[in-house]
Amino acid sequence: MRKRIIILLTGVSIALAGCVEEKVDNNLLPEEISFQVVRAPSARGDMTGKTEYPKDLPFGAYAYFLPAGSTWDADKASAEVYINDVEISYDATNANWHAATTYYWPKQGSLTFFAYSPKTIASHAGFSYDKEGITLNGWDINANPNVDFMVADIAKNKRGNEDNYAYNGVPTLFRHKLARVSVKAKLDDMYENKTINLTSVELTNIKTTGNYVNNNWTGQGAPENIQVYNDASGRLLNKDSVIEIGTQKRIVMPQALAQDAYFKIKYNLTTTIAGGGTDTQLIEKDILIKNVTPAWYTNNDITYTLIISLGTNYIEFDTSVTDWVGYGNMDLTIE
Repeated sequence: MRKRIIILLTGVSIALAGCVEEKVDNNLLPEEISFQVVRAPSARGDMTGKTEYPKDLPFGAYAYFLPAGSTWDADKASAEVYINDVEISYDATNANWHAATTYYWPKQGSLTFFAYSPKTIASHAGFSYDKEGITLNGWDINANPNVDFMVADIAKNKRGNEDNYAYNGVPTLFRHKLARVSVKAKLDDMYENKTINLTSVELTNIKTTGNYVNNNWTGQGAPENIQVYNDASGRLLNKDSVIEIGTQKRIVMPQALAQDAYFKIKYNLTTTIAGGGTDTQLIEKDILIKNVTPAWYTNNDITYTLIISLGTNYIEFDTSVTDWVGYGNMDLTIE
């Protein structure tokens, strides 16, 4: 009888062992490094109005490792490369940003991240990166029209993915490192028997090249002229609507505007003569840009609205200077 009991209990014990569910401690699994990416509303710290980074625009990133007990500011000289300039793209299936190769967070110590956009910037001959950040020597906005060069705030001493913005991952806050200019035009009033066609807007003596080092632009080259708009048929202006001049906003080099940097504006003034016929005059105006905006600063979006008046024969500027994302306007006028 005892023997049967022992055998029976042994069988039960074996059966129970086979039904035990194996539990996995997720804290022991490696955590994949991903990125949470947004564009900052300003070149400063204010985060009101941040916007989502374009999902179709891969960016570059690299990271350094420091052991536990070390911090980036105190110990970056001894930091070792952990991720060596890889492309980060959006994964629609998993709704996150990551590299093609999977990188995991270290079990101890911390990582410090750098990022820049777009990734194609890395193919430029003057591009380099290190523990001080991104360097971009000899950047030419004419050779790279409307390339929106951005650099993210350094993400120091990170130990895992975070939830600061729209996604889970390394906080990657991009800021525009160039400026952007657009031109609009209108009349201050409607004039009987007269029409105005704007035919040309040119910016003269504008610096179009420079070196980006340590978050500053230096070494801007010789100035050039930028043709914003040039069409003999012109754009017919009126009082009630503001017309975009040119096809798009134009990315420009940040700079203090020189004493010889001008708006050169041309328009045809056509007068209908009593009894039939017309008389057309070509009017040309040169306006010193620095009298309107003394400088184009990093991350500024500047809109110049030309308001043409025949009564006093002047051109007025209704000008807004804003951060690229998030708007706060100021008006400047010249007569």
